[in-house]
Amino acid sequence: MSEFQKLISERCQALLQQYPQWLVRVQEALEKSPVRLDFVPSSVEIFDQSGLLLGVLLGEMVYSGARKPGVRSEFLAWFFDGELVVFTIETEVILNRILPNY
Repeated sequence: MSEFQKLISERCQALLQQYPQWLVRVQEALEKSPVRLDFVPSSVEIFDQSGLLLGVLLGEMVYSGARKPGVRSEFLAWFFDGELVVFTIETEVILNRILPNY
């Protein structure tokens, strides 16, 4: 178990074990530089365990995934310009690379 995995709840560890590709992506993103709050990405994509939920390009929504009623996202992964920036599991923030402007 990595140091990162020791820092998150057992529930989140168990979920990430079900999606090892997302565990790798989160661990890789933790090594990257923060993103400034005033950064304006050209594209924003939001994924969950089912795939792409929403895609926004240059401020225009270009994709919105169809969902069956009652299906809940197990996690949400936010990408800015193709880079993982935020990853949440329910109310637990696992990754947040957005750096507030002070």
